[in-house]
Amino acid sequence: MSKLYLGNLSTDVTEGTLRDLLEEKGVTVNSLLLKSGFAFVEVPDQANADKAIDSLNGYNLLGFVMQVEPSVARRSGRRSTKIQIKNLPPQASRDEIETLVNRHAGSAVKFEEGPEGAVFVTFDSPEQAQEAVTALNSFDYDGSVLKAFFINNGARRPRSNNGNSGMNRQELPLRIIVGSDYVGAIIGKQGQTIRNITSQSRARVDIHRRDNHAPETLVTIKGNPDSCSKACKEIMKVVQQEAAALNKGENPMKVLCPNHICGRIIGKKGNVIKQFMEKSGTHIVVSSISDYDYGMSDMNTYYVDRVITISGGNLDAACKAEEMLSEKMRQCYEQDAQNYNQQQPHMMFGMPPHMQMMQGYNSYPGVQSPYGYGMSYREDDMHGYLQGSGNMHPGLFGNPPVPPPMELQVTYLYIPEPSVGAVIGSKGTNIKNIMRLSNARIKIMQSTKGEEDRNGESRERENRDRQQMGIAAPRPDERKVIITGNPEAQWKAQFYIFEKIRVEGYSGNDEVHLRSEIMVPKAAVGRIIGKGGQNIRELTRVSGAIVKLPEDQGEVEEVAVTIIGHFYASLMAQRRIRGLVSSQQQQPSGPQQRKPRPQQNGN
Repeated sequence: MSKLYLGNLSTDVTEGTLRDLLEEKGVTVNSLLLKSGFAFVEVPDQANADKAIDSLNGYNLLGFVMQVEPSVARRSGRRSTKIQIKNLPPQASRDEIETLVNRHAGSAVKFEEGPEGAVFVTFDSPEQAQEAVTALNSFDYDGSVLKAFFINNGARRPRSNNGNSGMNRQELPLRIIVGSDYVGAIIGKQGQTIRNITSQSRARVDIHRRDNHAPETLVTIKGNPDSCSKACKEIMKVVQQEAAALNKGENPMKVLCPNHICGRIIGKKGNVIKQFMEKSGTHIVVSSISDYDYGMSDMNTYYVDRVITISGGNLDAACKAEEMLSEKMRQCYEQDAQNYNQQQPHMMFGMPPHMQMMQGYNSYPGVQSPYGYGMSYREDDMHGYLQGSGNMHPGLFGNPPVPPPMELQVTYLYIPEPSVGAVIGSKGTNIKNIMRLSNARIKIMQSTKGEEDRNGESRERENRDRQQMGIAAPRPDERKVIITGNPEAQWKAQFYIFEKIRVEGYSGNDEVHLRSEIMVPKAAVGRIIGKGGQNIRELTRVSGAIVKLPEDQGEVEEVAVTIIGHFYASLMAQRRIRGLVSSQQQQPSGPQQRKPRPQQNGN
């Protein structure tokens, strides 16, 4: 008999709901104990336990992504020596897998092949097994993110260290593009067609309306992977039927993919995408960014989207290709989430920028749905839309109330001189795009090379003024960039600039480290330094950035704080310094004067 733990359950889930779901997945249940937000289930054997884990771990039930894993007694001292490794690349041979395991955890006693390409590995000791799980879980092996965990009730799967065990299990929405001419057919008369699709697939479908009558429309599908793929297939069936009726020829499936993971979708020399094409019997093309510059890039995301077009073959083949692409995208997001959590657990908005796409996460208020018009076609929403009320429903990002305006901030960022052309782009296209997406004002200063000879006296005077204020002059190999905007705009704009420099290879294989400066009131310098330098040491330790203050501050009202580090280190240091300044400014300027107590005259 095996016992399972079912976590992250909605409070609306009942025992009957869980039993029906388990039976639907072919899992035999001996007993079930439901608590608030979690449950324990006893099944007859390990085969039923594996079936429940494979089919329900990550399953979206009533809007909550379930966590299903072996249950372990808290005080149990027994630990298993057997682990399971899943998601191995299909081209990996047994010898390669054994070499991988032995390299990370020492010699294994036994290797067994499991279902769907999984491998069971048995070690001499629980310590070796634990070492293997720690090393191999979420390990990127030949383009595939491995999953390693104990079996036979040895231990629960390792959780993330960020205090949010459900984050990496959030499902990635499937976003497809359909011709705007077919939207009416997808919705159907009085919404009947879209209602049938959502009820059959158990997925939520958002059709995003736009004002400029674009030829194509974005459709976002949310739910577990099977539900998303099923809904996508049903939508494409409707599209193909409508296209045939209108004699419009073939309508290939178009899937949106964030630009930053397209390289991993394609693979080295195209090996990953070639495998997808061979296995599905389709032709897959990844667009360049500019191909869909007219609107398929989401204005509220931190990355530009690209379009993956699947053509050739029948609908089943296209859907098979979509499933493989979506699975690869999910793996990339899980890997990125873990990498960012390990590198920097204290990010400004609680997660890396692109992770805000993950369903259920909207950590920053006011981020709107794509294009600002996310129409959610669900049964309870349909009435208002059909009556012409134009109700706005949350799409990919949700649509909470917009917060009050934030104070504008100014940051001086110094970028390598050779990277200036790439940051600006041809005819200024890249820098304009960054300003458009970030809502920040960005000014790239002119190069200072040669100006000393032409304007020696004025340049010397300017440098004296800079030195007095503590502002370092740009070095000959640097160019000064002035960024003005609220905290969110600062975050986006600086991220784009860092990312552009990284993508163009100006830092080689190393992480991009840039110098930035922010101005602070001279009166707040003591607060930033702290007693005996305690605050600035803690700031350096927590952020990982180098923070410097000018030694000779002179008679000025503001001084420059210099910050050197990678993107997350720099942004964290900037945010903490501004927080210290804000708290200092909010304190009373001096001790409050007490009213004199009335003198007692003794009469």
